[in-house]
Amino acid sequence: MEILHWQSVVKRNPLFATNNATNPGVFRAPLSNGKTSMRLYSIINDNEAKNTAGMFVDEGGSEVVPRLDEAHDTRHVSMADEICLGGSSESNEDGDVMYPSTPSFGVRQVVREIQTLFVPRGWPESVTEDYLRYQLWTFPSHIFGWMSHSLAGSSMLKALGYVSVGSGPVDSVGLSAAIKWVTKDGIGAAGRLFVGGKLGFMFDEDPKRWRMIAEAFTTLGLSLEIATQVSPSNFVILAGGGTVAKALGHGIGRPCFRVIQTHFALANNIGDVSAKEEVWETSAQLVGIAASVALLSGLETLGTPEAVVPAWFAVQAAHVAFRYYSLTVLSFPWPNFKRGSIIASHFITSGDILDVNEASALEKMFESPTTLPHGTDCIFGSSWSDITRTWTLPNLEAIDVARMYESEKYILVIQEDVIHVILWVDAQGRDTMRAMLQACWIDAHKQSINDTQTLLRSSFESMRETFEYFEQTATNHGWDFERAIVPSQDSRLAMPTVD
Repeated sequence: MEILHWQSVVKRNPLFATNNATNPGVFRAPLSNGKTSMRLYSIINDNEAKNTAGMFVDEGGSEVVPRLDEAHDTRHVSMADEICLGGSSESNEDGDVMYPSTPSFGVRQVVREIQTLFVPRGWPESVTEDYLRYQLWTFPSHIFGWMSHSLAGSSMLKALGYVSVGSGPVDSVGLSAAIKWVTKDGIGAAGRLFVGGKLGFMFDEDPKRWRMIAEAFTTLGLSLEIATQVSPSNFVILAGGGTVAKALGHGIGRPCFRVIQTHFALANNIGDVSAKEEVWETSAQLVGIAASVALLSGLETLGTPEAVVPAWFAVQAAHVAFRYYSLTVLSFPWPNFKRGSIIASHFITSGDILDVNEASALEKMFESPTTLPHGTDCIFGSSWSDITRTWTLPNLEAIDVARMYESEKYILVIQEDVIHVILWVDAQGRDTMRAMLQACWIDAHKQSINDTQTLLRSSFESMRETFEYFEQTATNHGWDFERAIVPSQDSRLAMPTVD
């Protein structure tokens, strides 16, 4: 962005005039109503206004352009106006109000500095609209989370002290405690290997549900660590088991958290979003540790150190509650199984499309992503062998079913009241939504159509007729079908090639 010295700006902009050439930063610009507008312009650098006397830029970065009416852009001009309000004013010999180019810092400036510290640059346009609501719910969750970990850590340290008392010389006591601490960490490392290797693909589809599952594992792990204070002799078993559970929670929670951060990064600013998250969490950590020290000191002063156990339960309950509410405010614009089935089912029954916030509000966080809104089980990614093993159709009808889907990248069949969707290897998000629309049609009409083949063909024809309108209307309501993702088995069907 080009930054121009005020003298060159004045020369190139005859609409600007200054009553005092020695006072750069004060300009008089005529308005359309004939009055004079006083403005203090300042540098706009990377969407941040900084007051620097004598240097000015406009919105486009080329030169200062005076405002000719009152409907000015609040982002660029009102910031300068606020800075003016922070300083004092004086009148020149013509009676015009003049603003100094270096005003004092006021409350607004302090608020702006806090904003710069806690939210990504360009906020709120640079992130999704649910960003701040999520952070405000997550902040107390972080505080109670750090308190919970601190209380659990104090319990383990106390348990180590109990085990070591009377067990030998000081060096032996310290070595024994160190061995037990390292052992419980080593036992827990195996949990992270399993999560990363076997469950990673599941987190993208339903990060909210898996984030709460992570909280369940973490709560279990911390409760086992707290139990070391009650049974110090079983320290390695309890602490090791606690570390395994916490490692599973961490291995599940962190990938889900990355999905959420990527969702927030509306301006492709994932680095900035991640950095601000560190600020939120570190601030909460400081508050949480201070509160933990105060709580432990209070319990020691009262002579009731054993009360740390019920205190931990209360703190952890608050942590989980705030975590849950922070996840409820998230609104992902890409359909997963639950959101996709919600909007497809609503479209089939009413002809309307729910927007992203409406569908997210109806999403049941703890519900397994295999059941459609009217209760029909639906499995994406079924294998061809799994279906043909219990195939009840005559061979000719089976061939007709396969031919029906020859222009699609999926095959949908009904076996024993369960909908199975076989996906081609190159099936994309849009293809899964075509299958979802057909599956939801079956789910809505299965009670009125008894014949399976009639139900299958009618649902397919309805999908073909309505999908384009369904997709376009959904796009207008903020949905992105290209990014749709549903949980699927490992099986994908490869299209046979003919040499």
